[in-house]
Amino acid sequence: MANLPYGFDAHRPYLADDGLHECSTEAAAWAMLDDVQTHLTNREPLPPELALWLGEAIRHSNRNSTAFLQRLGLNKRRGENSPYSRLFKEHWQSRLWQLGTYNEAVLTADQIVKAVKDEMTAEGIKEEKQPNRETLQDWLSEAITGHKRTR
Repeated sequence: MANLPYGFDAHRPYLADDGLHECSTEAAAWAMLDDVQTHLTNREPLPPELALWLGEAIRHSNRNSTAFLQRLGLNKRRGENSPYSRLFKEHWQSRLWQLGTYNEAVLTADQIVKAVKDEMTAEGIKEEKQPNRETLQDWLSEAITGHKRTR
């Protein structure tokens, strides 16, 4: 059985994992569904955290299959085209904002992006899993100005 952090927030349709390293909650959702299937096949009761996760997803989806899959973490919401989870973006965008707002060293946008990429590498996020510089610059601009950068 997978050893995963379980949890559910009705206001955030994603799992409670930190989402900062794998950039996705879909793999965790499938692992949890595999655990549900294993318990059901073995005619065992579901552990409380699995039952809560599944039950809350059902309850808050209001019999809407799309909302149900979003609540489980298997589908992204409409307009979310990014390969990065919302938690991943929120975390790193807040870091970009911190460096951009409290910029005592008078760093340029490129230097801020490089610093954040270095932090990602230090946290063990492989280069191929990291957003490219342009995406990070978009996130920085969005964090500082409050709206998406136009190209």
